[in-house]
Amino acid sequence: MFIGYLKKGFENALDELIRTNTLFDLELLKKTYQVFPEYCFAAYENSKIIGVISAYSFDNHLYINVLDVIDEAKDILKRLVALLLKNSIDENILVLVEDKYSKYLEDLSFNTYCNMYKFMHSGEAVAFNFSNSTAKQVSGENYDEVSRKLDKKAFWTNRENYLRTDCVFSNSLKLSTQYGFLHSYVVNKRYIKISPWIMDNEAFLDAEKLLRGVLYYRGLKKIYGFAPANEKEIVDLYKSYKFEIDGNFKLMYLNEEPKIILENLYGI
Repeated sequence: MFIGYLKKGFENALDELIRTNTLFDLELLKKTYQVFPEYCFAAYENSKIIGVISAYSFDNHLYINVLDVIDEAKDILKRLVALLLKNSIDENILVLVEDKYSKYLEDLSFNTYCNMYKFMHSGEAVAFNFSNSTAKQVSGENYDEVSRKLDKKAFWTNRENYLRTDCVFSNSLKLSTQYGFLHSYVVNKRYIKISPWIMDNEAFLDAEKLLRGVLYYRGLKKIYGFAPANEKEIVDLYKSYKFEIDGNFKLMYLNEEPKIILENLYGI
């Protein structure tokens, strides 16, 4: 087995990971590799990738946005994170990880910032009104301006390049109002991911319009997103539109504790 930097042409070595994880985020991995290859690592066995990690660099932290291993190699997860730490000494790091893997990161001195749910919409039709007037209200014509302002308020850091280019794909759907924005993209033929989704304080009605928008425009595909488990208003909104809790996760950090305003974080 070889564990080291992710090699060019890695797409052809990911068959096993993609087979075992229907939500494997290949496009996000490819984008991150383009801008920060120095933070992309993989575990290879017989020329096949059995584990991979990538991280995006912001002003004050690294965000691990892809972390996955095949079922038979769960111990590799800890080794991949340790390799990233070795190559990013003294960096603040943030990661979203499934509950059952949190103990591996605790061994590496990570702490829990908050509990998160993965919400999954089955693709079942939801009865709601979505008029031409509502469509205009969430059209996203002010997306760049709104996302820059509200994202910085929620995360206390500048993520403008990430929002404008590095988390945007050819299949991205950008929706916004004056008080929030929602970005979604195609992960594969079956699944749509909401990421990120940020709202201003007490903007519940606008949040509902944006959620209706993504359900309306994305048709009957399965849609998922990750949101804080202890923010009742956010949890209730997802549930009211037939999203189900499909997994327990933790948002964890290393070194300096982040200052994310969780009541504004509808989808990380």
